[in-house]
Amino acid sequence: MRSSDAEAAATAFLISIAVSPIVTAACKHFGLLDHPGPLKIHKHPIPRLGGVALAIAIATGMLVAGHFELDRSLVVAGFFLVWVTGLLDDIRPLHPVARLISQTGAAFLLWRAGYGFSGAPSGVLSLLGAIVFVVVFSNSWNFLDGSDGLAAGIAAIVALAFFCAASRPQDSGTAALAAGMAAACGGFLIWNFAPAKLHMGDSGSTLLGFAIAFLTLDFYRSHPASLPVAVFPGFVTALPLLDAALAIIRRLWQARSVVRGDRCHIYDVLLARGWQARTVALVFFVISGVLAGLGWLAVSSNRAIFLLLGAAILAAVLAAAIRLGALGRSENAAPGELHPPQFISSRITR
Repeated sequence: MRSSDAEAAATAFLISIAVSPIVTAACKHFGLLDHPGPLKIHKHPIPRLGGVALAIAIATGMLVAGHFELDRSLVVAGFFLVWVTGLLDDIRPLHPVARLISQTGAAFLLWRAGYGFSGAPSGVLSLLGAIVFVVVFSNSWNFLDGSDGLAAGIAAIVALAFFCAASRPQDSGTAALAAGMAAACGGFLIWNFAPAKLHMGDSGSTLLGFAIAFLTLDFYRSHPASLPVAVFPGFVTALPLLDAALAIIRRLWQARSVVRGDRCHIYDVLLARGWQARTVALVFFVISGVLAGLGWLAVSSNRAIFLLLGAAILAAVLAAAIRLGALGRSENAAPGELHPPQFISSRITR
C-alpha cells in the first residue's frame, strides 16, 4: 500500500468515526429521522443522514492524500451531484424521475472525463454504458440499504477488492479512493451495524453505488480485455446486483411499478424466518468476500476455474433466494412466516 493510500484510508476511517455521532446528534435536533413503517425493520426512529458522514470522510481522505486534481473536476462534480440529490431526497422525498435525471447527469460527467464504457465501439454506446453502470449500481445499493450494516459492509468489501486488483501504480488517485471508501465504510459500521444508531440514507447508498460504478469503469479502462476482467466487477458486486434483479423481476411479474418498495428482498426473507440482522449481515459479508476473492484470483492468475467456482456459488445463492421467497411469497412457507409484499412507497427504494 502506497503512503498516499494509507493516508486516505486512515483519515477516512477516523473522520467517519468522529463525524457520525455529530451527524446523529444533528439529525435528532432537527428531526431528520427514519421512522418505523411497513418497509422498515427498526422499531424506533433512527437518524437518517449518515451519507453526510460518509461523504465528509471520503472527501477528507482524498484531500489529505492530495488527490483532488483539477483534471478530475468533472468526476468530483459527478460525485457531488449524486450525493446532493440523495441528501435532498433524504430531507424531502424527490420524484423518481428527478433521481434518475441526476444519475444520468453524473454518468455524463464521468463520460466527459474519460470514464465511459471502454468496451463500446462508439462514443454514444460508451455514454450509454456509463449511464447503465451508474443507474444500476446506484439503485442496487439503494435496494441493499434495508437491513443494518449491509450496504456499508458490502461496499467496504467491494472497494477493497478493487483496491487489490488495481493495475496502474501511477494512477494512485483511484486506489486512494477505493482505500478511503473501504475505510470510511468500516468506520461508519461502528454506528450502522445492528442495532444501527445511524442510517446512511439515500445520500449514502447512492453515493456508494456511484463510487462503485466509477471504480468499475476505471477498472475496465485500465485492464486489457479478458474474460476474468470482464466478469470481475460482476463477481464482487454479485449480491447487490442479484437482489436488485430479483426485485425488478418480482415487481414486473406482479404488475407492480419497479419504483415501489416491498419486503421480499433476500435479506427480508431471511429476517422473516427468524434470522437476526447481525447474522444476515455477516452471512452476506462472507459470501461477498468469497466471491471477491475468487474474482481477484481469476484476474491475477487468468484461470477460469475460479470463475466456475464463483458461478456455482451464485447459482446456489440464487436457487436458495427463490426458494425462500425472493420472487414473492414462498409456497413452502408456513402461514405468517413471510411478510406479504407491501407496495406503498412511490420512491425508488427498498
